[in-house]
Amino acid sequence: MRLFKQTYPGLLAAVLFGSQSFGAENAAMPAVWKEQSIDFSYFGRTSRYTCEGIRDKLHALLAIMGVRRDSHAVTVGCAETGDLRDLREMSPTVHLVFSSPSLPDASAKPAHAGDLAALDAQFEAFSIVTDAFRNMQPGDCELVEEFVRQVLPKMTTRNVESDVTCIPHQLSGSHYSVRGEVLKPVVAQ
Repeated sequence: MRLFKQTYPGLLAAVLFGSQSFGAENAAMPAVWKEQSIDFSYFGRTSRYTCEGIRDKLHALLAIMGVRRDSHAVTVGCAETGDLRDLREMSPTVHLVFSSPSLPDASAKPAHAGDLAALDAQFEAFSIVTDAFRNMQPGDCELVEEFVRQVLPKMTTRNVESDVTCIPHQLSGSHYSVRGEVLKPVVAQ
């Protein structure tokens, strides 16, 4: 399976996700880096996060989506100590700033240097599911739900299928599966 995955990555994605993400439809296309600035609000009832914890989770989700590595997050209203007593009433807001590939818009003006810089990009399959390797656990359901609602619409995606069911105050019965294709930079090989 490993050889197949390395030799035919587009075909494997099509088999796994039921998409036609190979051939001319997945050819590299001109794109630009577009800076996004979002005040991400989290009001989870099942899982609470320290400032560092929620930043790490959001950086992991952004990495799955192919954003540039210079993204940053500033947290407000979360516990710094990790003491469970501090986490009881926390509803953190995270100011996210990241750049993601976007289709060119002739009327767009760059907000900062490097914004709207040209690059080659293509649509690639993504999935956000429970995954120990990525440190995504069932307790992250409400965080994923908010990510899909607040952040995903700011990215260039297609064929997105979202199945997110979060049951407050319990892990059993909660699940999330978000799949689709996102515009990612073409990596030179």
